[in-house]
Amino acid sequence: MTTDRRLLGAALGLALIVAACGGSASASPAATTAASQAAAASTDTSGGQSGGNDTTLSAMIPDKVGTTTITKIGFDYSSIPWASLGDTGGDMEKILKANGKTLADVKFAEGTGAGDGTATMPLIVYALQVSGLDATKFVTGFDTSYNTDPTITVGGKSAKGSISGGVGSIFYLHNDVVFGATGSEADLNALVAALP
Repeated sequence: MTTDRRLLGAALGLALIVAACGGSASASPAATTAASQAAAASTDTSGGQSGGNDTTLSAMIPDKVGTTTITKIGFDYSSIPWASLGDTGGDMEKILKANGKTLADVKFAEGTGAGDGTATMPLIVYALQVSGLDATKFVTGFDTSYNTDPTITVGGKSAKGSISGGVGSIFYLHNDVVFGATGSEADLNALVAALP
C-alpha cells in the first residue's frame, strides 16, 4: 500500500466536521456518505465501547493553535469510516490482530481551523489511537509513507513529514496516539508544541 493517508484523513476530517456542524463541503460522494454516517453516529453521547461520540482523544487536540481556534470531534471505533481513511484492504484489522487488539481499542479524533492566514490551506489535525499499542507499530503498518518520510523538528519535537514553501504535512507520535496534520508551517509548529 502506498497511499499517503494523511491527505485522505485531512480531507475526510474536513468533511466530517462540516457534516457534523450541519454545513456543506465539496467532497467525493463516498467521503460525504461516510462523513454523514459518522456525524450521525456522533450524536450518541454515550462514548466508550457502545459507539458514537468520544471526547477523550479529542481533548488531546488543543482548543486553540496560535490565533487559530480548533473545532474538534471524536469518534469511537464503531463510527470510524475506515474506507474513507484509505483502509479498503482491511489493513487495520490485520494490524490489530497481529498485536492482540480489536476494533474496540480504536479511537479517532479530528480538529480543523481556518489557519493563521499565511497559507491557503486550513489547519487540519487528526489523532488515531489504538489503546495500549505503541504508535510506531501501528503507523508503520498502516501508512507506508511514514517509513520513508524524513525526520524533521516541528514545534521543538521530532516528527516525520515535510514542510516546504510555508506549508506542510506531518506525523507526530505520542505513546499510543498517531497525530497527523496539514497546515501552514507556523500552525504546525504551534500545534506540535501544544501536543503532549
